[in-house]
Amino acid sequence: MKKLILGLALAAFSLMAQAANLVANGGFDSGLTNWAQSTLPPGESETREVTDFGFGDFFYSNGNTVPSSISQSIQTVAGTFYDLSFQLRGLSKDSTPVISNSSVMFGDSTYVQSTFDSAALAGTFTPFTYKYLAGPGTSTLLTFTSSSDNSFVHLDNVSVQVSAVPEPETYAMMLLGLGLIGYTMQRRRKA
Repeated sequence: MKKLILGLALAAFSLMAQAANLVANGGFDSGLTNWAQSTLPPGESETREVTDFGFGDFFYSNGNTVPSSISQSIQTVAGTFYDLSFQLRGLSKDSTPVISNSSVMFGDSTYVQSTFDSAALAGTFTPFTYKYLAGPGTSTLLTFTSSSDNSFVHLDNVSVQVSAVPEPETYAMMLLGLGLIGYTMQRRRKA
């Protein structure tokens, strides 16, 4: 009986331990390695970089007035669901409230569209999490697009993980295990 319960606990733990980040360099510790940047139109100044402001925690910073994006192709499986999480903040060059725009695409679908006052989010990263996004194929393009006037949009800690949704076979095994536990307990009571 104890071995059966231990086996079920180990199976459940192994399902939880499968969560691994599919995004390479999501914390920008290696600059823009594994990320592709969009080309800026002629005349637009280059105000995109990976920085840490001297504190050792790197993030991507974009201060362009025209939409600019970074993207990464991640390996996915069609029909599998994924959780996307990241942190975002706006930082005004001065204390003037400025509107910044940001969107995130997972495959061909836009899942995040946000307009925010950069001055209101200054100094703190706001976490965003979007669960159960369907993987469209064997490779999915993850794209972050932003624009801002007189301010910067900062992006950090990008992560895509397989959603913790058990497969139908897992439910069947768990029900079978619970049934065996119930059967064993019933036999012990009768004896």
